[in-house]
Amino acid sequence: MLYIVYIIAIGSAMILGLILKLPLLPERPMRQSWTTSVIFPTAVLALGFTAMVSKLGYLTSTNIDYLIALAIGILTAIFCKFILEKLLPKPSGEEAPAFMEESH
Repeated sequence: MLYIVYIIAIGSAMILGLILKLPLLPERPMRQSWTTSVIFPTAVLALGFTAMVSKLGYLTSTNIDYLIALAIGILTAIFCKFILEKLLPKPSGEEAPAFMEESH
């Protein structure tokens, strides 16, 4: 039952993310990319928010759980598209992080 709720939340976040024209994958190289995409962080945040709501006890064994999961997915996709970069802006400049410079 809970797995279906997770699948609904992730699926609705990914579908709405694609409708809102988020890229499917981040830019390459993916490890150094700060591009918001459908796979990361949209789907990961939908999974995390669903887990938090479940742990807080808002998900019971009723049919309303599916609507809550759908709402979480929709809100997560909207959050990632319009609000995430305002809260967590991209790093300025093209500098490599300190741990990247040490490996050369």
